[in-house]
Amino acid sequence: MKVLGQKLVTNQPGTITIVPEKPDDLWLLFNLIAKGDVVSTTTSRKIQKSSDSTNKKNNSRVKLELEIKIATIDYDKSCSIIRVKGKTILSNEHVKSGVFHTLELETKKEFNLMKELWNEETIGILKDGSGQNGSKSDLGVILMKEGFAEILLIGKNATNHCATIRGEKVAKNNSNSKKFFENIFVSFRKYIDMDVVPYVVIASNESIKDEFRVYLLLEAQRSKIKSIESNKSRILMVNKNNVKEILSDKVVMSVIKGTKNEMDMKVLDEFMNLVLTKCGMACYGTKSVEYAHELMAIETLLITEEILENKDVKLRKKYLGLKKSVNEAGGKVVQFNDVQGHRLAQMTGVAAILRFPIPNLDELVL
Repeated sequence: MKVLGQKLVTNQPGTITIVPEKPDDLWLLFNLIAKGDVVSTTTSRKIQKSSDSTNKKNNSRVKLELEIKIATIDYDKSCSIIRVKGKTILSNEHVKSGVFHTLELETKKEFNLMKELWNEETIGILKDGSGQNGSKSDLGVILMKEGFAEILLIGKNATNHCATIRGEKVAKNNSNSKKFFENIFVSFRKYIDMDVVPYVVIASNESIKDEFRVYLLLEAQRSKIKSIESNKSRILMVNKNNVKEILSDKVVMSVIKGTKNEMDMKVLDEFMNLVLTKCGMACYGTKSVEYAHELMAIETLLITEEILENKDVKLRKKYLGLKKSVNEAGGKVVQFNDVQGHRLAQMTGVAAILRFPIPNLDELVL
């Protein structure tokens, strides 16, 4: 999610420009936008015009900018669209002020959001969604095989799939091969900034990764791209063919040491060890975790991204509420993406490390 405009000040009014980039951005915004906020964006409206000579009415659509004060907000999970309804603030030649209109907010569509008061929570939600809380990617990945490549960013809470590049299986050094590498290079430049991303991994079980690295460095030298030339030592090569294998590679693990990815995996390992010892210091499953929270016993809540992004809006709100409540009670929340959290997902996707032991918790819940 892109956020442009003025710097927001806690407990002060402010207006910002937002561009949602993926469906999950819209879910975050649904939890951010509230009744009384003002939204403006472009839309189209059907306009009736009468012909002076025939009195015939003709319908046409015009594009215009509308600004409304929100009365209701709705999230359509089937197509990932937010609909905000409210009264228009300013009149124009096609729309009068004070009339109810509905605006649709969707991915890639820019809109302005104004709040009379941006509190600490809403600013925090916005920063998390736009990557302004230091949630930069720990690792850029180019995953390759003949005729196919993927660009990924592995970060604080998610593994983001940025692009898929397809080409023909071709012989080395021919024009099709060059075009394929050129397309990968363009996507690499678009999504991975080596002045920001600490390390880049080019991964494949085939020799194509070595060929592409040569192409990448030559192209960077030819085009004088300093961010690549000066950081080429941070481009790693690994013989792996999926993200899980990449993250378990010894070389990759050594360079991401101390990043949030590694620290989160240590938390998951701690939880698994507590479960195995049956010491009553860990629990998993929604009912057990909720009961432990009622007793103010949760030290660390472990939850998967899949749970928090459930397509059922009610369930999403339930787990987001749990996450928020644990934070407010002084607990820590660790969110796992699908790569990190596959073990946790097999154990319902929600779990907790406790402040004090609660023996036989499952029996107490039942």
